[in-house]
Amino acid sequence: MIRPFALLLFLCAAMPANAHGMKVFARVIGDQVSGYGFFIGGGRPEGVDWMAEMAGAPVASGKTDTGGGFAFPVPGPITGPVTVTINTGDGHIAHTALSPERFGAAPGAPALPEPASPRVPGAPPLDQIVATAVAREVAPLTERIEQMDDRMRLTDLMSGIFLIIGLAGIGLWVRGLRR
Repeated sequence: MIRPFALLLFLCAAMPANAHGMKVFARVIGDQVSGYGFFIGGGRPEGVDWMAEMAGAPVASGKTDTGGGFAFPVPGPITGPVTVTINTGDGHIAHTALSPERFGAAPGAPALPEPASPRVPGAPPLDQIVATAVAREVAPLTERIEQMDDRMRLTDLMSGIFLIIGLAGIGLWVRGLRR
């Protein structure tokens, strides 16, 4: 009777440990890149190193704040994806890449024409104002989607439990056939 219990315990211990994985969320709003790191099981990495790179060259670095956050100005000309990496130093490393399109620099895309209406001198172009407003409104939705994708759901948990019960049942059935 001890063997099935030991097998069940072994199978439970062999499941992937995603409950404490780390992710990075980053967004571009205007001329600022900001975001934060978060652990899938909950919590934020406080006071740990982060670095932003573009084409392998560092463009910004620092330590996360008390909310696991970071911020830096948009680097000079965007020549490729900007990758933000957070390293807690104890084995948790996560990164995310921001494509050039997130900075409004779509490669090969023609520039938008200037609006026909007169502009206020010194005001940013209309397309930049619209892009900033859209980014500000969409960023919380994107953040929420990332968090929901990485959360273990009740259905995932129940599926795993019933898989284990099913495998144990098959094992007991095979054992009964041998007798």
